[in-house]
Amino acid sequence: MNCAKGPNYLPHERPNGSSDEMWKPRSEQNGYRVALGSGLSRKYREISANRLYHATVIDERIRGHGPRFIDSPRSAADGDRGKGADSRSIRTSENHLLAVVTSNTACEEIVRRTERLATDLNCPWIALYVETLNPPGEAEHAQVAQTLALAGELGAEVITTTGIDLVQSLLRVARQRNVTQILIGRPAAPGWHFFSRDRHLRRLARESGGVDIHVVCSSLEPSALGNQRWQVFNGSTPSQYLIAVTMVAAITGVAMLLGKRIGPPHAAALVFLLGVVVLGCFVGRGPTLVAALMSALFWDYFILPPVYEFRINHIEDGMVFGMYFIVALIMGQLTTRIRTQQEIERLGEERATALYLLTRELSEATNLDQIVERAVQQMERVFQAQIAVILADASSHAHPSPHHASKFIPSSDGVRAVAWVFEHGQSAGKFTGNLPVADALYAPLATSEGMVGVVGVRFGQSIPPTVHQLNLLDAFLEQIVLALDRQRLNEISEKAQVLAESERLTKTLLDSMSHEVRTPIAAITSATSTLGELEKANPNQLQMEMVAEIQEATGRLNRLMGNFLEISHLESGAVKPNLNECEVSDLVYTVLSEMEKELSRHKVKVVVEPDLPLVPMDFVLMQQALTNLLSNAALHTPGGTLVEVSARLQNDALSIIVADTGPGIPAASLDHVFEKFYRAPNAPVGGTGLGLSLVKGFMEAQGGLVKAENPKVGGARFTLRLPLSRTPASDKAAL
Repeated sequence: MNCAKGPNYLPHERPNGSSDEMWKPRSEQNGYRVALGSGLSRKYREISANRLYHATVIDERIRGHGPRFIDSPRSAADGDRGKGADSRSIRTSENHLLAVVTSNTACEEIVRRTERLATDLNCPWIALYVETLNPPGEAEHAQVAQTLALAGELGAEVITTTGIDLVQSLLRVARQRNVTQILIGRPAAPGWHFFSRDRHLRRLARESGGVDIHVVCSSLEPSALGNQRWQVFNGSTPSQYLIAVTMVAAITGVAMLLGKRIGPPHAAALVFLLGVVVLGCFVGRGPTLVAALMSALFWDYFILPPVYEFRINHIEDGMVFGMYFIVALIMGQLTTRIRTQQEIERLGEERATALYLLTRELSEATNLDQIVERAVQQMERVFQAQIAVILADASSHAHPSPHHASKFIPSSDGVRAVAWVFEHGQSAGKFTGNLPVADALYAPLATSEGMVGVVGVRFGQSIPPTVHQLNLLDAFLEQIVLALDRQRLNEISEKAQVLAESERLTKTLLDSMSHEVRTPIAAITSATSTLGELEKANPNQLQMEMVAEIQEATGRLNRLMGNFLEISHLESGAVKPNLNECEVSDLVYTVLSEMEKELSRHKVKVVVEPDLPLVPMDFVLMQQALTNLLSNAALHTPGGTLVEVSARLQNDALSIIVADTGPGIPAASLDHVFEKFYRAPNAPVGGTGLGLSLVKGFMEAQGGLVKAENPKVGGARFTLRLPLSRTPASDKAAL
């Protein structure tokens, strides 16, 4: 079977065998289904396009009822075959891809093609690795780990699992995640029938149900894959083979020494069989099969008459030899399978226990230091490695030094790897493709808000970590990130609670102080007024000046307490505007008459547009807002400068503008002038920073707004804007 590896479409074969341009299937919306039966033709072609649309095309001689493979819909990029674009848009939200990563195919090629297909279909995808009874060697294991890391970088959800049966484990994950398309690799094998090389592909096609199967041809040479057929022996060490040979030799020696004391040769065969079963409990499948073969041969050569000859004289001895060999193989295989299953369950139990202990420790931590310390302790215990934690500083960059709970300090190469991880959000360092000269493996701690730190793992082993170790490390990092995120949210919540309580106490204090202080202020005001009337009968210049100063200070203190009380009412929602149609000119001149004394050192210009309509407003709130703006202008501008008050209609809204020719507002303060208690740099002595905050609150309560700016001609300009038709904020809240 030929496999297309180029970026362009190859021409399909027509059912009549002729080759022509792209042949459209019967239904481009639902895909073309091809039935494969027992009479499979040798004429197959696997098509690889820019977007990885693989199809199996067969000629008209194919018949039967077998597994079916679905040709993926064409995309709109195929020119006049644009009908597939509709089906593509329809299936965008339904597709879910699964890339099967194995150790005997070009898994990196599969991952990259799956990513391209997922990008075109705009759908999620999974990279799955199933470790079965036949674990890969160190080189293959490193390749699998590297491929899974690549899949994670490309946006895949990486899943690793263990199971005795590859197909069952694969389909179990596919059904749990609602996978619609599976991409799996097949090593190149020219001249072989379709799926004849790997029985897993046939089973997968037969048992997949409605899941589409895409077969990706491997670019590996067949010679490079030859050893994979003998991977059954790769999981055992030489010492296990030595144990198997020694045990069979020992059983043979004992049987020869005891001779007829243990009975006829058939009794010795049972002893050999027992040895094979016992070996299967301690060694791998390869040594078990070797022991079974050696037991059969040694029994025939050393025990079964005639001894020292590979010869069987009786039919019953031949049957015993054959049955013994078969039973030994089956028993060894079953025993090894059971032991492997126990190992899988043990790994799962260890993983669950490790995650449980980590989660429990992290949940009991009450601050950042405890989270880091307990995470380091658990990771040291589980991974048998030294751990370093480098947290982010205030600028979201790596802190110059690791956390005090760390067990090692990164080297210069490690520091560069840490900086690279903070910048790219991917793992780097030893056993990775990014800065592999570093002294440890550095993995990111990333939350939805960004990078919060990096964890360095200095393994005690010289070989790369296994897939299970990397998977467990990822799970640990996720739990640590959740704990750090929870701690961050707790700190934010605590700060918010403290701030809310502080504001509540401030409001209570201001309210209480405003009411308590205004009583003596009223008494002082009354007394000074009476004293002023008495002094008029006996005028004394000095006494009159002192009384006037007391009255002015009392008035200023009274306004201050009024501001405190008003801001408290605004923040508690007690201010409810009473909107009535008011004359704008009355508002302006009333405020100016009240502010006549404060504005006596300034030139005041009033420009009120004639024929202004009656505007709905709360006269008292607008009067207070305009008073605060004029008071602010009088306080922050030198004597003799111009203060202009204007009123006009702009875009169905009333605009009242207070402008001055003073020094203006500092650029850094423009966004903060309406904040409570804010005072600009170099502001004159006096004031509390509440006046402009009250203006903003009064305007918003009426459904209006206030804006501050520095005009090009100089000075400052404040604009009060009230829509002619509006709903006040309090009414909106009530609705």
